[in-house]
Amino acid sequence: MAQKPQPKQAEVVNLFGDDVTEEVSVARRSRAAPAAAATISTAPVDLTDQPKIVFVAGLGATGKTTWVRWAVGEILARGAEARLAAIDPENRELPDYYAGVLEPPTHDPAGIAQWLKSLVEVSLREKASALVDTGGGDAALGTLVARTENLVKVMEDEGVNPVVVYPLSPRIADLSVMAALEDAGFRPRATLIVLNEGRADPTVPRDHAFRSILRHSVYRAALDRGAFPVWMPRLYVAKEVEDRRITFQQARDGVVPEGRKMLPLGVLDRSSVHHWLRQMATAFEPVASWLP
Repeated sequence: MAQKPQPKQAEVVNLFGDDVTEEVSVARRSRAAPAAAATISTAPVDLTDQPKIVFVAGLGATGKTTWVRWAVGEILARGAEARLAAIDPENRELPDYYAGVLEPPTHDPAGIAQWLKSLVEVSLREKASALVDTGGGDAALGTLVARTENLVKVMEDEGVNPVVVYPLSPRIADLSVMAALEDAGFRPRATLIVLNEGRADPTVPRDHAFRSILRHSVYRAALDRGAFPVWMPRLYVAKEVEDRRITFQQARDGVVPEGRKMLPLGVLDRSSVHHWLRQMATAFEPVASWLP
């Protein structure tokens, strides 16, 4: 049987020739509050046809790269162009799935921060979109925010919208990155909080599993100033897809990348991926314009 065509690779432009009780940085802001729903009624800002830089930030094991891989698939399905970058000092998984991903030529935090600054400057000058997977060990975004007077306003004045995405598991510690960036003044109008059901106990209702997150002052303050929360559905065959290092579209379509000796997902697992992709499209439809 003829092999199905693979999804086209990302089009990029080369720039250069256990539940934790409280994280200290979060605990200082913690106040008891009634449990809250994850969703809000305020309509998110519409960024259709506008250039944007999407920063995906947070601790490890929250689902950042999973969300990024899904987002890249959506970008490619639209035929849009965006620079894709992976800047984690240690673990950069995105290049395992897509060709042409930009990476700093160093793992030194100071060098990565300078590289990220150059990426943002080029994107602002060219009015070009980008998606940056910061990784769990990243400090570069915080450095850029600290060294720029009102980064959000600078970017908006240059005609490029900042978007920040915070994937969260039920761990309170996951709020620490959002707390630090919000405190530093990095508060884009397009702030997406992704509550990752895949990191919660599947036997517990999601509202209960995320109860500590939903009632936390950091989370509530972000919602009060306009952040938009979305539940990310659980993908039950996530491990099977990740073990093969294939895209979700390849997994859904039973595609084996050229030169790889492995079996495609079975028909039931493929159906599971297909169902998950439909769920993701529905869940994130309100903020679809926040993707490049």
